[in-house]
Amino acid sequence: MPLRFDVEEYLGTNTDHSQSDEFCYYCLKDGEYTVDIPMEEMIDIWIKYTDKYNEYSSTNYTSQELRTLLNKRLPTLKRWRNKTATHDIHYETINRIKEYIDKNLYKEINVTELSQIANLSVFHFRRIFKEITGENVGAYTQRIRLQEIAHILISTNYPISDILQKTAYQTKFSLAKAFKKHYGIPMSLYRERYKYISDKEIAMKTMWCPEIKKLKPQKVICSPLDNIQGNKEKYIASWREIIHYKKKHIKEEENNRFISISMDNPLVAPNNQRRFYIGITTTKDICPKGKFFLQEIHGGLYAIFRYKGNYALLPELYRFISEKWLPENNYFQKQPMSFEVYLNSPRDTEISELLTEVYIPIEKQ
Repeated sequence: MPLRFDVEEYLGTNTDHSQSDEFCYYCLKDGEYTVDIPMEEMIDIWIKYTDKYNEYSSTNYTSQELRTLLNKRLPTLKRWRNKTATHDIHYETINRIKEYIDKNLYKEINVTELSQIANLSVFHFRRIFKEITGENVGAYTQRIRLQEIAHILISTNYPISDILQKTAYQTKFSLAKAFKKHYGIPMSLYRERYKYISDKEIAMKTMWCPEIKKLKPQKVICSPLDNIQGNKEKYIASWREIIHYKKKHIKEEENNRFISISMDNPLVAPNNQRRFYIGITTTKDICPKGKFFLQEIHGGLYAIFRYKGNYALLPELYRFISEKWLPENNYFQKQPMSFEVYLNSPRDTEISELLTEVYIPIEKQ
């Protein structure tokens, strides 16, 4: 908002208590920012007080117009400029490290090696990794490995000895111990329990009949949803960022689709621990920056389920696919990754009319 030098009480104060010629009293007191929060949260706060903004600025913006303005203006201000650039670099670095872990999941991975790839000291790498993912790197790698093993257990009939050969665990005993510690039950019991299905539960879902189709690889501009599960406002804000990014960087393409990607089987990984990305498909060669990155969805054979209705009921479809459709049709889910394509928007569609396509990578047993 305009800085009113003619009204002294509007001005912030420097460390020596003198009046600031850069910040108002909302932002700066005695040389310290009054509230040190991410830029996106600051924008959300101002949107709640659009009327107050218009009063101070003698403007007449709608909430959406104000959001567009602030998204352009705030990154140029001193308060956010350096912090935004640093934050973007950190996201790019950790996205690169997570991709490396995914590709080398069953190899020995140590923090020193990862910090060298990140071009950071071990101390700073540990700190930044935990700040962005919410976990230390060892716990993150261990969890991703065990979730993939759990997926293999319930989606295939591979002997546990074969699963052991694929993993980085040194002995069958150490794998069994780690698995039981994480999931609370032995591997054999986990397989038995989560392959069980109630006929009554499934009887109502037999109308879900997928299209089987071979897909080419697809490129998606993504943003990770780290540590915001259950926070509806941040979830909506993340989708706004994707929409804003699309308008700014991606020219309209015929096949642009809004999409979400889950790198983990939702029946294996709790919602708050899933690697979950949202984004938009593109055919262009784009090099996104900051928290946005380019994710490639592998080509291959997919079962495509079309679902109509409330997104909140989608977990039932995933359970039906895993427990009923896959085994009865002699398929298994080739990898824990799956993705959803949103054919219409909840902004202008009744909940009962929302259309979602669920894509499951499959292979014959």
